Amino acid sequence: MNDIALPHPVEHRGENIQRVPNYRLILVLVILHFPLGLFDYYAGPAALLHPAAAFGLGLYWALQKKVRLQRVALAVGYLVGVEILWRMAQVPIFWEFGKYGSSVIMIVALLKRGRRSIPTLPIIYFAVLIPASVLTLLQFDLSAAKDTLSFSLSGPFFLMVSCWFFSNLTLDEGQLRKLFTAFIIPLLSVAFVTFFFTMSIRDIQFSDESNFATSGGFGPNQVSAMLGLGLFLTTFSLLALKNDRKYKIFLAIAAIFFAAQSMMTFSRGGVYNAGGALILVALFEFGDPLKATKRIVPIAALIVLFFIFIFPVLNAFTGGGLEERFQDTQSTHRADIAESDIDLFLEHPVLGVGVGAAYSERSRILGYKAVSHTEFSRLLSEHGAFGGIAILVLIAMVAVNFRRSRPRLERALIIGAATWSILFMLNAGMRLAAPSALFGMTFITIAAPVRRSKRRILRPIALEESLRNGVLEFSEFVPN
Repeated sequence: MNDIALPHPVEHRGENIQRVPNYRLILVLVILHFPLGLFDYYAGPAALLHPAAAFGLGLYWALQKKVRLQRVALAVGYLVGVEILWRMAQVPIFWEFGKYGSSVIMIVALLKRGRRSIPTLPIIYFAVLIPASVLTLLQFDLSAAKDTLSFSLSGPFFLMVSCWFFSNLTLDEGQLRKLFTAFIIPLLSVAFVTFFFTMSIRDIQFSDESNFATSGGFGPNQVSAMLGLGLFLTTFSLLALKNDRKYKIFLAIAAIFFAAQSMMTFSRGGVYNAGGALILVALFEFGDPLKATKRIVPIAALIVLFFIFIFPVLNAFTGGGLEERFQDTQSTHRADIAESDIDLFLEHPVLGVGVGAAYSERSRILGYKAVSHTEFSRLLSEHGAFGGIAILVLIAMVAVNFRRSRPRLERALIIGAATWSILFMLNAGMRLAAPSALFGMTFITIAAPVRRSKRRILRPIALEESLRNGVLEFSEFVPN
């Protein structure tokens, strides 16, 4: 019952009720996830136990009507966070398992609880992407068309489902902290794996390009982006959430670890995505000068300490290559690929070239085949005007959610999550489940802080109504 929140603001006198995180449980899970990441690499087929257990527990919670959606969200957060680890370790599961597995858990949980009403805008967003799929079916054989549609539309489909799921979710500050922790723990495993291989491999060659050796042998762009997600969530928690000293220390250490390992991939996207989102959140926090001083100044001090003590060590380890890499402002052909997408859109303005067809069409313009790294230019080239509508709907969803938001934390979450998701899509498309999940989190409702009072007597009518709605926070109701 502890993960049930009041759906509407409830005003009481006194101080905020703060939940103390279960530090022993967090510490145990973090320690277990260090060797678990290596287990996924070296266990062969036995590594399937990890995704089977994670998905199985999430589906079990989804099927139990007594288990609240808040707990189901923890399972989804874990799946989204751990997806990149399974890809890095080549765990023998379906490539898009993170997106479809999370979607199944969400849909089952919602239908089991009678939450069948889907917000209109997410439906429109996914529906306008369907027409270009017809061209794909006409241009590819059935097997290739299925793979192409799965690769290109799994992200948008999961985004729609995430918006549906999180629009039914009301969290208080403590529950939001738990949700972030569900992401952070598996991402710490990713950070540890990249650190382990960086230290284990001899004579790593550092150049002005992304480094597979320091990325656990997988695509540095995706690994860096997910480590950047860890950096964003930990720093956001320091900026916008109320934490006691122990949890602040945990978040600070985790943030430094994520930043260091993201940089060491030599892919700049992870740090840039996190930095861009956090800058907007920090600017938003300046609306309350006193709060800004308390929250932002310690973060600024942490950043200064990082660049004084940590970055020089990393730069020396790479022979100066790290500093040279982050001084390079070139877009590594992303701008050229995006321009070719615009050219394809102008040639096929209505339906585009079809889902997945831009890959071969770009070769005519660029002289080589290239996969799009920017979701928004891909939408235009492959979906035409309908892709443009999809982009406008994404913008509308953020605007509508921000306008209806009330608590300051809710607005900060919408700004941060939407910005991180959009920046991810700009440089890594929708290859992973994370941008869809973070975008869906802009639909979360944050309950106003529940406050203690000297006399905490709940009227019988209010008690009966709360029990009937199933939203009473029993851990906070203590009869006088």
